[in-house]
Amino acid sequence: MPRLKLLVSTALFLALPLLLSNCLKNNNSLTSTASDPTAKLAEANDPWKKLKMSRADKEGLPPDRLEALGEIALQSGDYESSLINFMEILKNNPQRYDLHYKVGVIFLIAGQFEAARGELALVLVHRPEMLQAHEALGLVHLQEKKYPLAIEEFQLVLSQEPGRANTRHLLGVTYLEAGQSAKAVAELKRAVELDRRQVASHIALGQAYTKLKDYRQAIAYLKQGLSLDPKNQKLNHQLGMALAGDKRYAEALEAFMKAGDEAQAYNNIGVHYFVAGQYEDAAKCFQRAIELRPTFYDEAKANLQRALEKLQQTHQDGT
Repeated sequence: MPRLKLLVSTALFLALPLLLSNCLKNNNSLTSTASDPTAKLAEANDPWKKLKMSRADKEGLPPDRLEALGEIALQSGDYESSLINFMEILKNNPQRYDLHYKVGVIFLIAGQFEAARGELALVLVHRPEMLQAHEALGLVHLQEKKYPLAIEEFQLVLSQEPGRANTRHLLGVTYLEAGQSAKAVAELKRAVELDRRQVASHIALGQAYTKLKDYRQAIAYLKQGLSLDPKNQKLNHQLGMALAGDKRYAEALEAFMKAGDEAQAYNNIGVHYFVAGQYEDAAKCFQRAIELRPTFYDEAKANLQRALEKLQQTHQDGT
């Protein structure tokens, strides 16, 4: 039988904002409130294409002016403009490895992993002590699902700076993505101890404990996170997952509703009823999801059909 589909939060989503928050700490750090950064430059198959088209109006500007414009664009989340300005500086000043690092991070945000890896590798050849570059390269490997390489980079950083909370988080996320939930818990707990206000670590820790089926611990950490950010949709979604795993379905439904719209919440809780063998309750939830949004995504309709088939089979077996 095809696998039931459930809305899930990804650990990768949790990793990128922490890199951005730690990036350029000497320049007030990047903000994480801009529009979806992965949309920037995504349409360009060649990461240099737009640069070649946009450099003409930058030629002749002094490097300090270009850098100031690049920093302003970076702070505002206009990664494309920032990249154009930084690359114009690098054309005549290729030894500016601090700018190569920033360019590498921008390519990482844009999903241009090969270009990002090239920039960061160049930085580390000349600045092997630059922990931010190791951290960023680790995140490139994480995005590419090269988990051993990512772990190696994050562990290298932590061997020199054990109290680096962001790197602890990224290492924990890598273990989580690699299916090593127990190791993920150990690192994420240390990340929370180092920075108790980091919501992303609470989300990932809740996800790791849920995978280990230790629902009470998952719920405890997720509620700690909600005390910091009560309206965080991903926290509420993960709390719904943990509560449903603990068979606290009414509370799980409430959490799912806070995580998104009502139709999605009913579909999610219906999946958990289905997995638990409660096919009638599952069917009712899937039907309710469709009633709330008749154009609801195909998963709800497919899930309803599977639940009804299982319910019919159960009745036949009972007779």
